[in-house]
Amino acid sequence: MKKNNTRNTVIGLVILAIAVLVIFFLAINTPDKEAETVQITAATKQLAKDYDLAYPSTPRAVVTEYAEITRCLYASDTEEEQIKGLAEQMRRLFDDELIANQSFDDFYDSLRSEIAIYREKNKVVSSYSVSSSTDVKYETNEYGSMASLYLSINVRQDGVINTIKEQFLLRQDADGHWKIVGWVPADGAKE
Repeated sequence: MKKNNTRNTVIGLVILAIAVLVIFFLAINTPDKEAETVQITAATKQLAKDYDLAYPSTPRAVVTEYAEITRCLYASDTEEEQIKGLAEQMRRLFDDELIANQSFDDFYDSLRSEIAIYREKNKVVSSYSVSSSTDVKYETNEYGSMASLYLSINVRQDGVINTIKEQFLLRQDADGHWKIVGWVPADGAKE
């Protein structure tokens, strides 16, 4: 009879020890309800990019980055404090001459005004397309190595999609990075 009591006591202690371990592991692995959750949006992804470490390698990739930043800027879920960071990211894609033509404050104010108009009119950049790699035109002239290509941005308003087509001009800088010199509306472009 003593053997049964000892055995039952040992089994009881083992079960108790297992229960304590399970409760301990559950307590450690239970997420903190007060912990702030960070929502990853297209804007936060764009803001996390470091162009010093990984600058887009081709003219097409630069214009694609520009288009993605533009899409983020006009998105309804982009927060006001993200707009400034996105504007800074966009200007990092610009050629020094383009940057010299407008101060950051003027650029930012103009951008915020345009975004406000888009939001007021319920306009959204729904999609975009960039010229294929084979459609990029390259030339070398007195200004350096240049590239020209097209960006089409589809803007949706009240179920209607309008396409804005622009021609971009890029120049390769001393570090071999393609920078946006400027852009103009392409033939047949709508706004």
